[in-house]
Amino acid sequence: MCQGSQPEKFTFKDSPPELPPALLTSRFLVQSASPDAHTEANEYSVAKDAPCPIIDAHVHVFPQRLMDAVWMFFDNFYWPVRYKKTYIATRADFLIQQGVNHVVLLVYAHKNGIARDLNKFLANIVNDMNTRYSQASVGSSQNRRRVASGLATVMPGEPGASDILAEAFTTLGLSGIKMHSHVQAIAANHPSMDEVYETCVRFNKPCLIHAGKEPNSSAYKADAGKICDVSIVEDVLQRFPNLQLCVPHLGMNQHQEFFDLLDKYPNLYLDTTMTLAAFLQPMDVNKPLVEMLRTMLIKYSDRIMYGTDWPNIPYDWCRELANLISLLDGDGEASAVESAKSQKPKGQARTLASDLVLERILWKNATRFYGIEETDLGWRGHGAVQSSL
Repeated sequence: MCQGSQPEKFTFKDSPPELPPALLTSRFLVQSASPDAHTEANEYSVAKDAPCPIIDAHVHVFPQRLMDAVWMFFDNFYWPVRYKKTYIATRADFLIQQGVNHVVLLVYAHKNGIARDLNKFLANIVNDMNTRYSQASVGSSQNRRRVASGLATVMPGEPGASDILAEAFTTLGLSGIKMHSHVQAIAANHPSMDEVYETCVRFNKPCLIHAGKEPNSSAYKADAGKICDVSIVEDVLQRFPNLQLCVPHLGMNQHQEFFDLLDKYPNLYLDTTMTLAAFLQPMDVNKPLVEMLRTMLIKYSDRIMYGTDWPNIPYDWCRELANLISLLDGDGEASAVESAKSQKPKGQARTLASDLVLERILWKNATRFYGIEETDLGWRGHGAVQSSL
């Protein structure tokens, strides 16, 4: 697919082959010696001596009945969801238990009348997680006060939309808003979205909006290829210069075009979610894409955030993380390109500069964008990547 081309409707894809342990194990990750009770796989966790903290800035939670409906959609139109049993048992606790320092939790409304309850549900999860992990850290050298933040939602144009958001940002203490052009079937620059942006600006809260074309689906009420485009997002940025806006998936499938917008609009951010996992885009056969992504991640490292789309992914939770590290280090599937059998030495392109790029993408940018305090991460270093170069 050419950059910026009209995407075809996504067709169901099976889970990709597992990456070899040599590619997933790194200075950030270690593999469990025993299978996980829910996935029946030897899951990976963040190494105790990992060089910097990690914020997953794109994690989904829903009430179980609604999540079941989301999973039915995925089962029919997208891919098998690996972490269903894990989510039912732990919700987002799984990621914290694996060593992620903080998660940004998302909900989105697909119709009028459900946003207020979704926001309350989300706030309860955020507060519960933060309370439990704060209590667990009492007496510990790692003072963890907050492990989760939450992004509210609203259906554009529904009665009282601005009041729903005002309640979410004040009474409920949520940190921003999540919108989804595909699911909500509304373009980012539709007039009904103006009220959403105006409320975000009024309360100085950021907006995460899935406004890229991919992955499109014939099951959506509107063709995402028509209501999503870089030009639509640029129109929003021009009209709302004080709005902090993030487009996930690095704007897939218009990566270069969205990267170009970063030069023009300092209020625009992107997140990596599912883009670097070599699933939607098979990087092993697309060397130009890999080289472009590595160049752009380095160039725009101050406005790109790491995210996973957990739990609704068909592969290891850390696949995106491992490939991000490999992409910047110059080894592994993401940048060796030839195949997982490559014998290139690990870390051949790693530099102090690339370590600092990782630091920004893995946590620093998210603290700034979502208002997360560094001290809330429970990180021993409180600041710098611990480089072994």
